[in-house]
Amino acid sequence: MGVILNLAVWFGPHVLFAHQTPMRFLGASFLPVLGSVDMLSLVLSLAAAVAIFRCRIGMIPLLLASSMAGVVIYLAIGPSRTIGP
Repeated sequence: MGVILNLAVWFGPHVLFAHQTPMRFLGASFLPVLGSVDMLSLVLSLAAAVAIFRCRIGMIPLLLASSMAGVVIYLAIGPSRTIGP
């Protein structure tokens, strides 16, 4: 449980925000820049949260649907942001 939570806490901000400010705060070594939110990732994450908690979709169908949605979005509009600082 702790490993999964640690991965979620680390990957979540790195996926949702294009830029982070290097800073040590409450054990974290970065702080996300709120203006750099990736809206497509945020919408996909919220849709997955609604599907799993509200609609009671299973984990495997949710992972398949989310990954397929990500591929379709990527193929339709390309990468939503550049990699790097």
